[in-house]
Amino acid sequence: MKRRNFITKASIGAGSLAALHLSDMVKANYANAFSTSGGMGIEEALYILENGKEKNMMPELRPEIKNNPRAVFLIETHVDARKDASGHFTEAAPQLEEAGTDIAQQLFVKGSVKGGSTFIKPNFTYVPEHCYNRTTGVYSSPDFIVGVVKHLRDIGSPNIMCGEGPTNSRNHRSGRVYDAFDPAGVYMCEAGYDRWSHFKKNELNWSEVKDSPVWKRIPHIRPVNDEDNFLINISSMKCHLTGLTTLTVKNLQGIAPKGYGQFCTSWDSLERDAIRAGVDFNKDFHKDYYQRVEAWFLKHRAAGFKRWDWTGSYSRYEKKGGWEAFKKVKNNDEAFTEFMKDVGGLMRHETWIHRGLENAQVIKPGINIIEGIIGLDGEELNRDRIGDDQLCNIIIAGVSPFEVDAVGSYIMGHDPRELWYTRVAKEKGLGENDVSKIDIYRIKDGEVTQVRNVADIKRYRIGLNWARKENPDERLFW
Repeated sequence: MKRRNFITKASIGAGSLAALHLSDMVKANYANAFSTSGGMGIEEALYILENGKEKNMMPELRPEIKNNPRAVFLIETHVDARKDASGHFTEAAPQLEEAGTDIAQQLFVKGSVKGGSTFIKPNFTYVPEHCYNRTTGVYSSPDFIVGVVKHLRDIGSPNIMCGEGPTNSRNHRSGRVYDAFDPAGVYMCEAGYDRWSHFKKNELNWSEVKDSPVWKRIPHIRPVNDEDNFLINISSMKCHLTGLTTLTVKNLQGIAPKGYGQFCTSWDSLERDAIRAGVDFNKDFHKDYYQRVEAWFLKHRAAGFKRWDWTGSYSRYEKKGGWEAFKKVKNNDEAFTEFMKDVGGLMRHETWIHRGLENAQVIKPGINIIEGIIGLDGEELNRDRIGDDQLCNIIIAGVSPFEVDAVGSYIMGHDPRELWYTRVAKEKGLGENDVSKIDIYRIKDGEVTQVRNVADIKRYRIGLNWARKENPDERLFW
C-alpha cells in the first residue's frame, strides 16, 4: 500500500494521529506507510500540516528579538536535580518541560497571520545505549520541546511538526524521545531516509548557494523554507570532533537529505559518499570543489588557525604528491585506498565549515535556540563514556545562528575568535564572532536588559576530548 493511499483510506487526520502510539500504528498496518527511516515520513508530515493550517496562527517573536536580528538573548532556567546511578538527571524531566513552557512564553507572542505551520528542528542525533535517557546531554531535551509546543498551542499555533534526519526512528525511540512526545501528542517526522532516491520531489525545497567552494544548490526537507513555515532551531550544548562546538549552525545540517547531508565527511570522500547515496554530483556540487576547498585550507593554514591540521594528514598528503597525485587515483577504488592509507580525515574541518555555514545561511530559521539546561562535556555522543552531563541552566537564543553560536561557545568556555567555524563565519561576513561586539541581553521575568560587560556572563567548562580512549581526561578549549 502506498503511503498516500494509506492516509486517504484510513482517513487519519491530525487529531486522531496524535493519539496513536507506534504500536497502534503498526497494528493499523501503518508499517506499510513508514519512511525508510522508520516512523512518520515527510509526505505524512506535510499532509498533517496542510490540514492543520486552517485553524492555525503563525507564531511571532517578541519585538525585542524580532527587531534585533543580530542580538543574542540569555535566559536562565532553574532546574534542580541530582544525577542518578546512570549518570543522568532523570528526575529533571518534568522540570525540563516546565522550563520549555516558561522559555517559550518569554520568546514568542501570539501572531496575527492566519494559517501556516511551525517546524521544530531538534538535535536528536545517534545516542549509544548507555545514553538511552530522555535527559541526556547528547540530545536537546525532548521534554523541553514538549514545553515549547504547549505554549505555542496556547497562543493559537498548534500546527507543529518536529523533524530530524539523518539517524533513524529506532534510535530516537530507544533514546526515549517518544516517551516525552507520545503522551503530549507531539508529532515527529523521521526524515533520515536511506538513499537520495527515497525522497520525492514534492518533499524538498531547494536553495541556490552563491560564492560557495562546495555547493551550487542545497535541498532541504519540507516544510523547511516553505513560505508559510516558521522554523525553530533547537540545539543542545556540547562539543564536536569536527565542528569543535556543536550548536545551532551544525544542528541545521540534519535538514539536508542523504547524499547532501552528513556534512562531516572529509574532503576526499565527499564526492564518493554523495554518489554512493545516489546523487548526481556534478549537478549540484562544483566539480572543482577539491581545488576550491584546498585553497581555503591553505589560506587558513597561512593565517595560523589554532591546531590546524593537527593530525598531520595534509602534510602526509603533500608528501605523496598532493592534488596532482590525488586526482589520478580518486576515481580508482584500489589506487584511492592505497593513497589514503595514512591520510585519513583530510581537510575534513575545512570541508565541513563551508557546508555548515552556507547551509545555515540559506535556511534562515525564525529563531535559533541553544538548549543549555543540561550541557555535555567531553565528546558529542559520549560513545566512549568520555565526559559527562553538566547542569548549566542557560538558554541562548537569537535570530542569527552565527552570533548565537559565538556567544554559546563563549559561555561553554571557548574563545569564538579562535573557533574555526565562527572565525570563518566572520571572514565570510555572515556574523560577528567577538562577543564584546555583539549586543547581548538578558530576559528575566519578561523584562529585557542589556549586558554591558561580557565578564558578567557566567561561563562553564564544556571542553572537547580529541584523544578519546588514549586520554579520556583530556579537554581542549579554544
